[in-house]
Amino acid sequence: MGCEPRRFDLTMLHAAYDAFRRDTARLAAAARADGAPVDAATMTTWSLFTSHWRVQDHAEKNALWTVMYAKDADAPGRLGVVLDAMALRAVKVVPLIDAVDAALEHRDRLMFARYAPDLHAAVNALLDHKESDVLPLIPDTLTAFEWGTFDVEFRRETGMRGLGVFLPWLLDGAPEPTRRAVLALLPPPIRLCYRTSWRPRYRRRFGAAVPAC
Repeated sequence: MGCEPRRFDLTMLHAAYDAFRRDTARLAAAARADGAPVDAATMTTWSLFTSHWRVQDHAEKNALWTVMYAKDADAPGRLGVVLDAMALRAVKVVPLIDAVDAALEHRDRLMFARYAPDLHAAVNALLDHKESDVLPLIPDTLTAFEWGTFDVEFRRETGMRGLGVFLPWLLDGAPEPTRRAVLALLPPPIRLCYRTSWRPRYRRRFGAAVPAC
C-alpha cells in the first residue's frame, strides 16, 4: 500500500462479509427456535442474503479471483494454493444455499432446522479464509486499476436502485466504527440519500435495526 493506503481500502469487503455472517447467524437462530413456524422476518433475511450474496460472488469472481488466478498461471505458487482452498470452501456453500432455499420455499421446518446452521458454519469458514488468507494478497497481486475494476463491476451488478437497498442492509446492526468507515468512503450525495431516503425506506419495508446517524 505504501503512501497510498486508500488505493486498496478493503473496508467495504469486510463490512459485506460481516453482513453475510449476521444474516446466516439470524437464520441459524431462527432454525433453533423449537416449533416456531418460518416467519416473514426469516423469509426477508433469506431474500436479502441471497440477492446480495449472488451479486458479491459474481463481482468477486469476475474482477478479483479470475485476475489473481491468471497472475499465478505462469508460475504456480502460494497464490494458487490459497485461491484453490477458497474455491473448495465456496463449493461447500452452494448446496447448503440450495437446501435452505428449498426448505423455505416449501416451508419445511425440519429441513430448515437441519441446514441453516450448516450454512452459517460454511459461510463463516469461507469468509474467515478470505479475510485471513486471500484479502491480504490483494495489494501485492493486483494493480490499482485492477482493484478499481472490482468496484466498477460491483456497481454495475448492483445499480443505483440496488445500492439503495444494499447500503442500509450492509449497515443493519453494524458497529459504529464500521458504519462510520463505510459512510466515509461514499460521496456526500450518496450519504445524503442513505440518511434521508434509503435507510428510512429500508426500515419501513424490512423493520431492520439500522442504526440512526
